[in-house]
Amino acid sequence: MIRSIATLSLLSSFFLLGCTSATVNSSALIESQKAYEQLRLDSQVKQYAAPSLFQAGKLYNLSKSASSDAEANHFAYLLKQEIAVAKESARGKLLSEKIDALRDEKTKALLDAKESELLKAKQEAARAKERALGLEQRYQELQELNAKMTSRGLVLTLGDVLFETNKAQLMAGAQRAMDKLVDFLAENETRKVLIEGHTDNVGSSTYNIDLSLRRANAVKDVLKAKGIDESRIVTKGYGELYPVTANTSASGKQQNRRVEIVILNEGDTIENVAR
Repeated sequence: MIRSIATLSLLSSFFLLGCTSATVNSSALIESQKAYEQLRLDSQVKQYAAPSLFQAGKLYNLSKSASSDAEANHFAYLLKQEIAVAKESARGKLLSEKIDALRDEKTKALLDAKESELLKAKQEAARAKERALGLEQRYQELQELNAKMTSRGLVLTLGDVLFETNKAQLMAGAQRAMDKLVDFLAENETRKVLIEGHTDNVGSSTYNIDLSLRRANAVKDVLKAKGIDESRIVTKGYGELYPVTANTSASGKQQNRRVEIVILNEGDTIENVAR
């Protein structure tokens, strides 16, 4: 039923670059692992949702190889989704059995109520599966924005080529990238966004800070215009304070002229991730 979520978990191992050992301290992953350990003791899940339980077990084992907090949090999310699908699958099949028994007893009133409950359970299981698949698809689409999973959250980078020279207006070429970002944020309504503007070291510090903030605000304005709630968005302008490479060449300066969009992990606050 949920073979695609197993595929999703394998994709995540490539996406999160979990190849080196590191100290992992993820309360979300610990909680998800404990939830799975309880799930596998559930006799109803064993009886009615064995395939889902098996897939959850594969994710559980993979999660033990998490080598960073960011990777651990991603595994925690996937494992949580798989556990939810297993529970809903078991619940739905159990209800189906009860409905068959009620049908034999000719208890129509109770039968109608149980059938409605079964339909709701099946719909919720389908939505959980769709959410998990949709999230992974959006992660892949956001690769056009150089998406990277970090301890601060998912970080996307808009390069200097998407802005007019020394101006804050986004060029037409940025439209496709912004649409993908808007789609992701619309599907993840609880995730907050920190938009940081950066420049090279050409010009005065005052001018660079102002330009970087105006560019960050330009991105915010696009998100607002496309329906993203302003209360979810915070902008910062750092000028030349945080270069990603030395400002000693034209290519280096171009890399430093950027806007970084940090999509916070579930439950994080702007105060925790701001520089």
